[in-house]
Amino acid sequence: MGWCSTSITPLGGLILTITQALQQKGNAGEPIPGTFKALQNLGVAIRQGQLHLIAAGPGTGKSAFALNLAIRSDVPTMYFSADSDAFTQYVRSAARVSGWTTAQVEAAIQDQQTTTLDAALAGLDIRFNFDASPSLDEIEESLTAYAMIFGWPALTIIDNVTNVDAPEMGEGHAGLDELCGFFHDLARRTGSAIILLHHVTGIYNDGNNPIPLSGIKGQIGRVPEVILTLHRGGTEFEGYDLRVSNVKNRGGKADPSGFTYARLGWQPERMLIDG
Repeated sequence: MGWCSTSITPLGGLILTITQALQQKGNAGEPIPGTFKALQNLGVAIRQGQLHLIAAGPGTGKSAFALNLAIRSDVPTMYFSADSDAFTQYVRSAARVSGWTTAQVEAAIQDQQTTTLDAALAGLDIRFNFDASPSLDEIEESLTAYAMIFGWPALTIIDNVTNVDAPEMGEGHAGLDELCGFFHDLARRTGSAIILLHHVTGIYNDGNNPIPLSGIKGQIGRVPEVILTLHRGGTEFEGYDLRVSNVKNRGGKADPSGFTYARLGWQPERMLIDG
């Protein structure tokens, strides 16, 4: 007797040929513009509808890197800034768009002389949520509210993923893996390029050496399509650079060791990353 079933439960997904799927994909798979040329040369792209992870030690520049990506891309962006408050993000953003140093921006705020900076910032298509520990419901609700006014953002940044309040996902490594699964599904459903910022294991926290795929805290490398790790190079006298390793790249070449990396110019005092 052949296989049969007396009841069929719908699973909620459409059954499509691959050509039908391509026709219905919308913006999914489209690269975000403005990605650094040095990263493009490594075959790295930040794509809509996909999940990306950027990991680095504290103070290395992962938040600055994400902010520079958002500003350079000039696409509608939703930034969940759990790790940095509004003052910090204003200083960073204003320095980046004006060419001023962060010290000069802070002095202008202190003197209540921010008119020039406010005008420069007015052109940024970035909305921020500054909840220090947003829940998954809040993230979804904020994105839905954004979409009702502007449509789904092309880019969504979670800074950083360990600040997300998600006890329902469980504890430890398994919980982080489940959390990545949630954001992977969210990227697929919204068509947004989602970037999670994350930490690395203790021996890589100084940020001075290439960080391999195995150096990511919690070993959550299974789900994201692209994983980048960051470390510093150069000196104060020679000039600093930010080194970006493509340790996972589902759409192209990658080097899990971290020793293949793009060199980007890095002026921390102006929050400027280029290359």
